[in-house]
Amino acid sequence: MPFEFIDNNAPIDRASRKRIRSRAATGKNANRTLVRAPKAHILRNPAASTPFKAPTSLHKTRENQQNKGDDDLIVEIGRPVDDGLEFPIRVHPESRYLVREALFFFTNIRHNPQLDGALVNPDNMRSLWVRYFFQDEAYFHCSVATSILCSKNRVDETAQGMRHIAHTYRIVQERLHGKEATSDMTIAILIVMSQYDRLQGQYMRGFIHVQGLYRMAQLRGGVVKLSRECWGIAQKLLRADLEYALQLGSKTLFGDDGIEALCEMGFPYVGNGEQVDSGDGSELDSFLKQTLRTELWAVFADMRRLGAMLNDASAGRRRKLDGVDFHCSILLLGYRILKLNPLDEALGTAMSDLENVIQLGLLAFLVTFLTGLDHRILDKPLLSRRLRLAIKMLSASKDAGQQSQLVQRVIMWSLFVGSAAVFKCSEDDWLNPMTQATMRTLGLYAWEDAKKVLTGFPWVDALHDRAGIVLCSTQILLKFSGATDQFF
Repeated sequence: MPFEFIDNNAPIDRASRKRIRSRAATGKNANRTLVRAPKAHILRNPAASTPFKAPTSLHKTRENQQNKGDDDLIVEIGRPVDDGLEFPIRVHPESRYLVREALFFFTNIRHNPQLDGALVNPDNMRSLWVRYFFQDEAYFHCSVATSILCSKNRVDETAQGMRHIAHTYRIVQERLHGKEATSDMTIAILIVMSQYDRLQGQYMRGFIHVQGLYRMAQLRGGVVKLSRECWGIAQKLLRADLEYALQLGSKTLFGDDGIEALCEMGFPYVGNGEQVDSGDGSELDSFLKQTLRTELWAVFADMRRLGAMLNDASAGRRRKLDGVDFHCSILLLGYRILKLNPLDEALGTAMSDLENVIQLGLLAFLVTFLTGLDHRILDKPLLSRRLRLAIKMLSASKDAGQQSQLVQRVIMWSLFVGSAAVFKCSEDDWLNPMTQATMRTLGLYAWEDAKKVLTGFPWVDALHDRAGIVLCSTQILLKFSGATDQFF
């Protein structure tokens, strides 16, 4: 076949294009005729022009309405195009955004955002608490109601939340009389219900759920056995027990069993208190080790060490702490403190004024890590009142005369950690004068000086520095204001 060269620089006329196409077609398709279906046939056969298989119901609808005009044609679509999420119940389109918000709400990080630089975040999307959202109707209803309660949206959304929690109670009531009364799912639902009541401030009603959870765990062979079967549920169960004990002043229901389960669960950064820290040899450590009972000193030393680990991780001096193991450590410390003495004085044993301030200060330190589902620290009126009275009693006691400088350091730490955790603005009328007097006794006049004293106690810079700076700056402003008033 002879070659024919085309000048690409010259304009190509119609005849040249035809010759090019005819030459290109000389091959396997030579002398073959391309047969195309007529357009009328394509229009009559919708399957031939559709790149995907249409639903059978759509074809049936068209066949049934062939005799109708185009204006009267109504096509029913089997399933609308949406986000692809399938829930245990059919969700009304107008409420779907609330359900999505609830899902995203439960996948958020639960620890303090200030600790992002110190903790490795767990993958909440793979947790059983998210899986249950798609699997169980009662859990779905309770989770949506809790999310709406935390978001505090419009009145109509609050009404929807009440309907969701009503459905939860109905389903759980039926389930408690069946074979799944003590299943993992039922326990998980009651845990979320206890959180719902706690966020509403209905602590006595929520405590009924916690007592029911305790009985369920006992029927499952105890919380230690439950932690081996499903540690995620056991951890949340123990946290609910601890939070209600802090709120109501009661003893923890699980007690020593809870401590044993937490020690087996994961790899906590603190122990069960059997190995006592010898301290760093400082004057403060020697004083506290001799003055405090052994168990209280052990908790104090473990909390201070955990705070130092968080500070080092935030500053890049060590690897980040695992979020799950850190959570176990906080719960373990909480159980150990309340084992010494619950917040209700009638249920505890006698302690010295110094021991009272140390224990209550440690609880205030602990509370800063136990934020609610909305990332806020819930009010702890009982702890606030007990700590305020303990500080006043220690300040006025004879113990303050002996080793007064060291006791004043303890008082100052309790004031600052209480300000970061449990004290409210309404308590400034006693908090500011007490802080000012303590700092003056210790010869502290700036935040940098106060921070050096606080480093000898449990203190996390990322969490507590801000409240400490505010409290210290307030004293400086009050002192300056007083000096100005005297001048005029």
